[in-house]
Amino acid sequence: MTVREAIQQVKGFRYMTEQLNICSSLGRRCLYEMCWLNTEEEVCAELKCVAEVMEVMSTTTGKSLVEKLSCLLMQVRDIRGTVKHAGEYTVLDDLELFELKNFVLLAEEMNMLTVGWKCVKIPDVGRVLELLDPEGVKIPHFYIYDCYSAELAALRVELKLKKQQGGNEQEVEQLFLRCVALEDEVRENLSEQLREEADVLREALVQVGRLDILVAKATQAIDLHLSRPQFRQDKTILKGLFNPQLDAALQEKGKRFQPVDVTLLPCTTLITGANMAGKTVLLKSVALAQCLFQFGFYVPAVKAEMVLMDGIQMSIGDEQDELSGLSSFAAEMLRINEIVKRVKAGERVLVLIDELARTTNPLEGRAIVNGVVSFLTEYHAMSLVTTHYSGIVAPCRKLRVRGFVEEKIQGQVTWKNINDFIDYSLEEDQGGEVPHEALRIAAFLGVDKILIERAEKSLCETVN
Repeated sequence: MTVREAIQQVKGFRYMTEQLNICSSLGRRCLYEMCWLNTEEEVCAELKCVAEVMEVMSTTTGKSLVEKLSCLLMQVRDIRGTVKHAGEYTVLDDLELFELKNFVLLAEEMNMLTVGWKCVKIPDVGRVLELLDPEGVKIPHFYIYDCYSAELAALRVELKLKKQQGGNEQEVEQLFLRCVALEDEVRENLSEQLREEADVLREALVQVGRLDILVAKATQAIDLHLSRPQFRQDKTILKGLFNPQLDAALQEKGKRFQPVDVTLLPCTTLITGANMAGKTVLLKSVALAQCLFQFGFYVPAVKAEMVLMDGIQMSIGDEQDELSGLSSFAAEMLRINEIVKRVKAGERVLVLIDELARTTNPLEGRAIVNGVVSFLTEYHAMSLVTTHYSGIVAPCRKLRVRGFVEEKIQGQVTWKNINDFIDYSLEEDQGGEVPHEALRIAAFLGVDKILIERAEKSLCETVN
């Protein structure tokens, strides 16, 4: 899976990538093409590189250096097409030669600024610069300079004199055509010599794109107070997990996101809680943390110890169900079936299922939840499943969102401040009953009292 694909699958990951201060189109494209890192060595190497850049940025001198790099990166264009042509048996035109010259000028300057860095090794492009800037003026402009050919230089002088003296038009045209032919020979010769430098140019592009990404990752980690995840083999522990996108939205309203502690074991963890208790946000935040981890980002948590996964499998219903032409239940069952296939195939996937079987009748819905939970636990799949159903007897670990806290309630509860009185932290739950707070929430939201009273009466009759 690439970053581009993960953006489509993991809620919140688009926000994180868009918030990255990628300076160049080259860096942005390289970011989208990054692949899911499957080994501890790969992830560790990437995180180590981000940490190195963060260390550079921890000093005033380092910040100034990174600012200079960012200014240079802003001038970098994605010229991979031109570099590809340079490696082929083609003659480059003046625009392509200019693009190469401009890039190597920037690459050389960035190379000097990153001397001693271990995370980025921009190759020496001096030979390319010698070819494209024979006069050594280091100006981002390309021209078939006189020094490329003594014969061309002499012809140009002669042509200029002929024009100034009002020479014969035919002679002027012949001189001009001879100049053009010699310029073409120079381009052909340059292209042939540059062909030998194609590998160096390709590697320089890779390293410059990588530099852009690493600086952006480091900046984001500092600005959002993200943490460097550590590796574990047995379980994932996320302390102070938060969702950056929701946190930013709440801050704009003068509120704060409540971080949550959650531990994922190689079994099913069933999570219950009232409506508006943040269960869906929790699943999306866990998915985001895992995704960031395996693309070599720091994660939104105070502390993170994480297990590497082959992928993430989610069943969180959204508007895509309707757009696909499937009913919500049909779409959900297809997602569950895909999860079953991957788990049975032995893949180590993080499974996140929100309100399983919520769109069918309670009797069958409860049976489906029990079946799925039993299957995931049997295969030791690390999974989080949220539900509103009571009577889940399949073997699993049970947690519940604490929900409304009476002592927190001050004044009148309304739809505008209701979230202020909810505790989103998780606690162990040994019971089989889910919280019954739906009518209470409906009342807080201002639903007509007649409906509330009739619903409460019906509930009492059902219980009795």
